[in-house]
Amino acid sequence: MNVQPDLEVSNQGDFLTEYEGGQLLKAAGLPVIRGELAVSKEEAAAIARRIGYPVVLKGMSRQITHKTDAGIVKLNLKDEAQLSAAYDEIIENAYRYDPTARMSGVLVQKMAPKGVEMIVGIKKDKTFGHLLVIGIGGIFVEVLKDFAMKLMPVTDDEVEEMIRSLKGHKLISGYRGGKGINLEQLKKMVQGLNHLVQTRPEIEEMDLNPVIFFDDEAAICDVRLLLGEVGNFSRQKVRSLEHLEKMLNPQSIAVVGASSNEKKNGGRLFRYIVENGYQGKLYPINPKAEEIRGYKAYPSLKAVPDDVDLACIIVDSRQVPAVLEDCIEKNVKTAVIYSSGFAETGEEGKRLQEQVVALAEKGNIRLLGPNSMGIASPAINIYTTFGAALEAKNKVSGGIGFVSQSGAMGSALLSRAWEQGAGFSRWISVANEADLTISDFIHLLSEDEMTKVISVFMENIKDYDNFISAAQKALARRKPVLVFKTGKSTVGKRAVQSHTGSIAGDDAVYSAVFDKLGLIRVNHVEELIDVARAFECQPIPKGNRMAVVTASGGACSVIADLCEEYGLEVPVLTKTAEVIKDYIPSFGSPYNPVDVTAEIIAKPEMFKKVLQALVDDEETDGVIVMLTTNADPGATVIAEAILDIFKAGSKPIVVGRLGADIIAPNAMAVYQRAHFPVYPTPERVVRAMHYLVKYREVLQKRGIMD
Repeated sequence: MNVQPDLEVSNQGDFLTEYEGGQLLKAAGLPVIRGELAVSKEEAAAIARRIGYPVVLKGMSRQITHKTDAGIVKLNLKDEAQLSAAYDEIIENAYRYDPTARMSGVLVQKMAPKGVEMIVGIKKDKTFGHLLVIGIGGIFVEVLKDFAMKLMPVTDDEVEEMIRSLKGHKLISGYRGGKGINLEQLKKMVQGLNHLVQTRPEIEEMDLNPVIFFDDEAAICDVRLLLGEVGNFSRQKVRSLEHLEKMLNPQSIAVVGASSNEKKNGGRLFRYIVENGYQGKLYPINPKAEEIRGYKAYPSLKAVPDDVDLACIIVDSRQVPAVLEDCIEKNVKTAVIYSSGFAETGEEGKRLQEQVVALAEKGNIRLLGPNSMGIASPAINIYTTFGAALEAKNKVSGGIGFVSQSGAMGSALLSRAWEQGAGFSRWISVANEADLTISDFIHLLSEDEMTKVISVFMENIKDYDNFISAAQKALARRKPVLVFKTGKSTVGKRAVQSHTGSIAGDDAVYSAVFDKLGLIRVNHVEELIDVARAFECQPIPKGNRMAVVTASGGACSVIADLCEEYGLEVPVLTKTAEVIKDYIPSFGSPYNPVDVTAEIIAKPEMFKKVLQALVDDEETDGVIVMLTTNADPGATVIAEAILDIFKAGSKPIVVGRLGADIIAPNAMAVYQRAHFPVYPTPERVVRAMHYLVKYREVLQKRGIMD
């Protein structure tokens, strides 16, 4: 019987047999181990004589995905007698495992020599496209989840980066006299896979496991490949942002649903706009009121005599379409919909949201929401939001642009950040993203002169092409984008049929996407503020060599350990140590990390000399200061010293303070007046510096910074 493998899309949703997958890879020039398909025992024996013993036999059936579990793989067969017995056993085991399975033959392969085993895989994401997975075979990838993932196409430099990121990378590069793999063979394989997914976009998943590297060669010893649909990804239509200036900086606002009852959201929204000093024209819309907070009320938007830049719609969701009809008639071009009861509530709400979007497109209106908490712009005193964070007495302006899909989380972080002294240029709640999305506001904040860094609280990406464009714009303008991604999800049943599917879950895919686009993914919610504050005021370091200064041997040890964990080098600084010896007590440590001891309590002025010496050292790229329990007035002297040196220099100085703020209120006031962040734990101070270094690497990799 002559077997012709069927690679047409009619087989979508099925894993191809290893033989069929191997033929596809061979045609692409990839190094599949030598093997042929036999449909009889006699043909198998002839193939074995031709390719040479020892050989491997594998039963081929699309219905049996896990061949080893079915007992249809036989290894290291050394002669024809062993081959004959193994062939019969494979056929018997296959039909015992699945009586309905259709066997297309038995694959006869050359037994691969021993070497370094790796897994190379591909996963196709419905939003982002194909991703490459590389890991070390066996327990490393299956149990320890030691793998690296990159969005395809993957460059040679990225292959090297993937290898370095593996916990077991020493096994690949050579360990205890063992020879490492030929990295050029792996790079060549990856380039072949880049081309393959371009020419065969219907590839859904692929496992090459194991790929054995021996001598200077590589051999793909097992192939598992899933085909899907060829169809193009659905992309969201990108609309112009030309009218968004009226949403961010409105000269006139109509609040539809304004109320004199400030227990209602419409009442609070109107109060916050008024109390925070809005200087434009303001129109409360309420058919039951004559005036609200001294402003003449109008029965409808159409009754307003002047032009309206922004409509703030805070009425029952069922009334929103009628309000948008009024917006169209009034030629209002931007609107925030605060009302809930749309797509987040189910099918009926989804239909209502689609109706609202259709009306907005008809009137060329750009919408924020529904279910949004609005926008805060502290620098210009415009607060079109009703979040309780606005009860804060001190609303600090600054260079952080914040965009959140979760209004409640975003509002809570805003209040906490203001309490810490963090300043914002814009705070935006995108909510349902029926129209305007996170991507649109990354575009806008990248161009916003008030914004220095962008923080994003994200659950998903709705418009990938637009997101790519926005990320590229932010990168070109050297505005860091920090992303906290929540909403981790499990992988479906079909995906876990392959090793690649089981390890490459949705969250890992997002990490690969952020990495490809040069975005900084943070792992703790507070880092959206901590790290943003660092980027707002600190210069980007030239490298990862850190000087560390503390007043405690214990703190030295903790910071040094954390620096190693986060990839920050702590060089010895022998020459500078000789200088520092003259400033600190003999029982201190002048070597990096520097322990100035508790003597700084009595002699805080010596701290400035030590810090200046560390900043001046050409072998340092930044300084981490970890203070413990120093109190005023000495703490104030140290704070002023840090700020004096920081302002005069060009290196980042990141400061942590473990002691309570209440024992050094004057010192903390000095830092806060300078908008200079002080982190409360060693972990947070080291992570802040780590992300500064990481962004430098992002820029360097893309040729944006030397």
